[in-house]
Amino acid sequence: MNRTLALRTVVVSELTTQMPQGAKVYYQQAQDDHPTAYAVYTLSMIDNANETHLYEVEVNLMGYGKDTSTIEDLADKVHDAFNKKVVINESIGVHFYADRRNAVEEEDRNILRRRLTFSAYLYER
Repeated sequence: MNRTLALRTVVVSELTTQMPQGAKVYYQQAQDDHPTAYAVYTLSMIDNANETHLYEVEVNLMGYGKDTSTIEDLADKVHDAFNKKVVINESIGVHFYADRRNAVEEEDRNILRRRLTFSAYLYER
């Protein structure tokens, strides 16, 4: 398995665990038939030195309504799940660290969005 696919597998697994029942996790772009709560994540390679691959993992959590407490609670869960998380499997070892978290304003005022970014230090096994 290539390292990017191995990293995507880890990210999807953790996000799926943290999301509410019925929510979906998408890579790069959500489908048109997404549920009311969903996550979209992307990976960007930042550096590749000394057998360490540094990725930025961006997670966008999406919800609907006026009450921000649900999306903030979900952002807290995702932040806590990834921050300082270490995963070692047969393909890779990866260490996650939280970088940023912010609200993103959407044109549609009923859409609630939180963007979280994490550094992922990946080592191939």
